[in-house]
Amino acid sequence: MKKCFGIALLFWFLLTNGGVFAEETLTQKGLLWQIDKSGLTSSYLLGTIHSEDQRVIQLVSIVRPHFKKANSVSLELLMDIPTILKSGNAMFFKDEQSLDQLVDNTLYTQIVEAMRPYQMPPMMVKKLKPWAVVATLSAPPPKTGIFLDLLLYQEAQKLQIPVYGLEKVEEQLAVFDNLTLEQQIELLKDTIKHIDEMPKMFAELHELYLERNLTALMQFSLNYMREGSTNQTLIDSFYKGIVDDRNQKMVKRMEEYLQEGNAFIAVGALHLPGKKGILKLLEKQGYKVSTVY
Repeated sequence: MKKCFGIALLFWFLLTNGGVFAEETLTQKGLLWQIDKSGLTSSYLLGTIHSEDQRVIQLVSIVRPHFKKANSVSLELLMDIPTILKSGNAMFFKDEQSLDQLVDNTLYTQIVEAMRPYQMPPMMVKKLKPWAVVATLSAPPPKTGIFLDLLLYQEAQKLQIPVYGLEKVEEQLAVFDNLTLEQQIELLKDTIKHIDEMPKMFAELHELYLERNLTALMQFSLNYMREGSTNQTLIDSFYKGIVDDRNQKMVKRMEEYLQEGNAFIAVGALHLPGKKGILKLLEKQGYKVSTVY
């Protein structure tokens, strides 16, 4: 169930649309950013990726000096037990509906086979909502269950630093549940159609992330979506809910901790770039943002 925390970021990798990115001309590079405003102690913003890759996990050693002295740590979601349970439960149908009733036998067989590396038995797959299958398949099969955001949460707990969530799990999951079943199935079909391309895509995403080029990461997502999308209108609408609207909400809620000063904030890297990204939104609020790493 731990991998549910990355649902928003996982979808982000696959569902970036050209209408938003086409207007972008700036290049933004960096994973760790310093946030300053006159009269306030500097805070730090880290762009994360839902990954167990050891090269990603090692980033903790780079950010640790700023992390250890922080007065507060803010993540997209709290990583506590109630959040884990809510995230996991939301992925399953609670009524008589089942996935095998919603798709044809050929597609359902492909879904079951695609879910095997994720240690998901067929009886559980049967009760998954279509969006939950897409979310699961949008990340490599887990090996350790320890990814960057979770590691930061655990480190903060050990250091007894107060940890806050910028969103509630209900808010994040509502973006997916608000999709009609027809829309979810459409996204699911696109995902299964390109399932064999996933390993290569994951590898390229990791390389771009480790290069710290947020704009290139955004462009890669755009190109992937252009090749795989069958309904740009659906993608545009979903993008607004999963990225733009959430960026606005997270910036509004992190303001309290930025005003307190010496805050450490970690959110998915693809929430940072672009004219509607968190970095630009912070600048509009009068903050100076500068690259640390």
